[in-house]
Amino acid sequence: MNLTKRYKVTFIKDGTMYKTGEEVMVGMPLASKFYAEGKIEATSELLNDAKALGCEELFTKRKKTNS
Repeated sequence: MNLTKRYKVTFIKDGTMYKTGEEVMVGMPLASKFYAEGKIEATSELLNDAKALGCEELFTKRKKTNS
């Protein structure tokens, strides 16, 4: 996993710090956490880099939420 590269993500669900529609630059580890929580959609750049690094499974499954 690339720990230094940043990716532009847009929130689709409100979080603690960010609201729906906000765009931020985050690293892959944080992007995978937000994705698993259903707060962002994975971009093609993020998916392509994850696949190239062999960690695409971080962006294939999501936790089920009740909200």
